[in-house]
Amino acid sequence: MKENLSFWTKARKLFSAAVLPVFLSGLVRAIGTYMFVSPNNFAPGGINGISVLLEYAVGWNSGWFLLMLNIPLFFIAFFCLGKREAVISTLSMLLTSGLLIVFDFIPVVRDLKYHPASGGMLAAIAGGIFLGLALAIMLRSCGTSGGTTVLASLVNKKFRFLSVSWLTSAFDACVVLASFFVYNRGASFTEKLDPVLLALVSLFVTSWICDLILQGFKTAYRFEIITNNPEEIAHEIMQRTHHGVTEVPAVGMYSHVEHKMLVCIVRKRQIAEVQRIIKQYPDTFASFTSASEVYGKFLK
Repeated sequence: MKENLSFWTKARKLFSAAVLPVFLSGLVRAIGTYMFVSPNNFAPGGINGISVLLEYAVGWNSGWFLLMLNIPLFFIAFFCLGKREAVISTLSMLLTSGLLIVFDFIPVVRDLKYHPASGGMLAAIAGGIFLGLALAIMLRSCGTSGGTTVLASLVNKKFRFLSVSWLTSAFDACVVLASFFVYNRGASFTEKLDPVLLALVSLFVTSWICDLILQGFKTAYRFEIITNNPEEIAHEIMQRTHHGVTEVPAVGMYSHVEHKMLVCIVRKRQIAEVQRIIKQYPDTFASFTSASEVYGKFLK
């Protein structure tokens, strides 16, 4: 009985840690690319953007190019980086490739391609939302998004002074720049600039949505308050914000005078309330910083 229980426990963990993220990220990325990105002639960064550019230039479905580009990247990631990360990110991309190809054979899905009458701005925003969601799922499950991140990690191993995030952004910028020369060939400068601007909007929305999902909902602020009225301030903070407060002994290294330091974590909407409390005590010094992750119970 215990062995069966252990098997199902391991199966649930595998499903939630690998199978579900692969399926969700692949599906969401495929929908965003097929419905919003490809039909509106702009290419967001990364391998996905390269495949969309090739689709426009050659005429094949972008899923084929995504498949061809990710196979060599898988071997690079598998042997040079983490094996688990390589498998999960590549499986997600393979699912995206397969769905993009299959979508072309389903008339109902083909009719869902979005062509806004007001231009491609709404498509860039919608595409960025879908791609940002897919990226957040991958980063949360395996810590990498695959694609150009693999190339960036590889270059970083050789040139440590170049960060992975900077290299990934540089690769994305190259893809966005290439769209200027691929789309609207023979058109005026402003018309050729449209795909570049749409790609930048999409990249911005993708990054914003990804950050919001990964840390935005857990964002809090950490106050450090140096004061001679710890009891009064702590009581007001706990009463008005319903968050706990920790008192720590503190000594000013210039004056060598002993004080008390209060530490508390509050939500963003409560910053103004804590500031109003602190202003009632003129001799108090305080600072606050953003805390992107909060674990445990910090309510009073």
